[in-house]
Amino acid sequence: MEAVVASKPVIKVAAISGSLRKASFNRGLIRTALELTKESIAGVQMEYIDISPLPMLDTDLEVDGKFPPAVEAFRQKILESDSILFASPEYNYSLTGIFIPFPPCFPTFLFIYFYSVEQCL
Repeated sequence: MEAVVASKPVIKVAAISGSLRKASFNRGLIRTALELTKESIAGVQMEYIDISPLPMLDTDLEVDGKFPPAVEAFRQKILESDSILFASPEYNYSLTGIFIPFPPCFPTFLFIYFYSVEQCL
């Protein structure tokens, strides 16, 4: 009879950069976090999610409760994640404008997070 060994749960982390520039410091921070988790943090699976294909905020793009394919794929990756790592520059005490399209396509708890950040500062 073989012994049953319980496997450690894997924590899935979605990493998102608030800068679209490929050589940005924020993307560099995420690249470093990806390397560190692969090399030395067991049980963490981190994936960089590119936000450049996402359209700007346009609620007319939502048809019958569905968003464009790029947004639906993004939403699915977020929903499959246990945690989200944001690396974003700060402009005028707030997040970058690239995060503006996110609230309608995020789950409710992230919608609240984005709109409560300014109030906390």
